[in-house]
Amino acid sequence: MEHIEMVEKLREKANISYEEAKNALEQANWDLLDAMVYLEKEGKVKEESTSYSTKREKKSKQSYDIPKDTVGVGDLFSRFFRFLGKLIQKGNQNHLNVYKEGNPVISIPVTVFAILLMCTFGTTLFVMILGLFFGFHYSISGPDLGREDVNKVIHKASEVADNIKDEFKEAAAKKHEKENSQEAQTSDGDGA
Repeated sequence: MEHIEMVEKLREKANISYEEAKNALEQANWDLLDAMVYLEKEGKVKEESTSYSTKREKKSKQSYDIPKDTVGVGDLFSRFFRFLGKLIQKGNQNHLNVYKEGNPVISIPVTVFAILLMCTFGTTLFVMILGLFFGFHYSISGPDLGREDVNKVIHKASEVADNIKDEFKEAAAKKHEKENSQEAQTSDGDGA
């Protein structure tokens, strides 16, 4: 639509002069609706002459339409609980397995393990680390978490604990040998 046509259309709808219509359209960057809003703010439009009026009309609750793209609090709660349900379902499908000398000791769902961590983080972590030093090994099985890369990390932790345990055993054995050799030297010196 050309500018002249837009001015004429605005003049008809708002019942204003040619100059007022042209000025309003220039102020609104040649947008008819924005020009009407501008004229309403200026008080130059009479309410009965505005078919494009942007003033809110009172509507009954039955005729009020809620835009489809708005999100309400109920929708947010619904999405959150669906997400939580899926998370719990995945946690129940995957298990933390505990082994001692290659034999399975216990297998618990990851959901239960997560709850234990949330409730008693320090204690659960301490027991797991202590278990590594007593020969317990852990792995995760299941469709989502039972991947090789996840279990590699867990096995590395087991290897580190085994190495530390072996170093302590070697240090204790050397200390014991040293004490025994000192005792032997002392007893040889007493007997001579």
